[in-house]
Amino acid sequence: MIYLLAFISILLGAVAQYFLKMGMTNWALKGSVGEMLRLLFHNYYLWSGILCYGVSMLFWLYVLSRMELSKAYPMVSLGYVITLLIGYFLLNEPLSYPKVIGIVLIVAGVCFIARG
Repeated sequence: MIYLLAFISILLGAVAQYFLKMGMTNWALKGSVGEMLRLLFHNYYLWSGILCYGVSMLFWLYVLSRMELSKAYPMVSLGYVITLLIGYFLLNEPLSYPKVIGIVLIVAGVCFIARG
């Protein structure tokens, strides 16, 4: 169960990145601080990303209270894999062979650490 909660936390962090990317696409942060804040406060993608990060943190704190840090923290690297896949499938970002090899190495590393 704790591994599932860790995965949910990591997934929410990756989804937060997607929302933040969507929120900042075509947004130029120029002008006065007041103008930037006004624009940011009306950006629902940004608020969705912030909410995802907040919920992710709550799950992560629960995970840390019940799992060894040396096992929990390496699992965070799975967020790189999820974020790359979100970029590929939802943002039409390219997926190259070096990226695929990197994904395989990250997943293998997390599996080795989880078993140790």
